[in-house]
Amino acid sequence: MARPRKPAALKQGKSETKAHLNAREEVEQQLKGNADLLDTVPEQLDDLGKLYYTFLIEHLRASDVLSNLDIPMLTQTADSLSKMEQADAIIAKEGLIWYKYDRDGNQEPKEHPAVGTKQKYLNQFRALSTQLGLSPSSRASLAEMNMQQELEEKDPVMQIINGL
Repeated sequence: MARPRKPAALKQGKSETKAHLNAREEVEQQLKGNADLLDTVPEQLDDLGKLYYTFLIEHLRASDVLSNLDIPMLTQTADSLSKMEQADAIIAKEGLIWYKYDRDGNQEPKEHPAVGTKQKYLNQFRALSTQLGLSPSSRASLAEMNMQQELEEKDPVMQIINGL
C-alpha cells in the first residue's frame, strides 16, 4: 500500500517545485473547509472519549490542519484511546490470564479477552494517529514547517516579495 500523501504545507519542495507546492497548498486550504464545528464534542463518545476528543482538539489546533471533515477521524481516535484505557483497567484488575473451564471441569489458562480488545483498538489508533499527524515524525515535519514559515515572515526580502 502506498504511503499517504503529505499536505503541501509539510513538504520541503524536494520532489515538487515551490510554485507547485504553493498552488497545491491553496487548493488544499479551499478543500479543507470550515473548522467551526471542531469544538462540539460528539455525543456518541463516552465520558473518557469526550475528554480525549477535547485533548486532541486542543493540542492539534496549533497545527492548523484540522477541519470539520476531520471530526469522524478525531471521534474514532478518541474512542480508540478510551477503549484502550478501559481495557487496561480491566487487565489491571483481573490480570492477563483468564481461566476457562472445559466440560470436564479442568482449568485452561487463556489470554484475557480484554488483551485482544486492547490490541484491536491499538491497531486502529495507530492507523488514525498517522492520518492525524500524531506521530513524532509528523510533529517534527509540522515543527519544521512552522519554523520555515516564521523565518520567511521575518525575512525582509520575503516581506517585499509578498507585498507586506
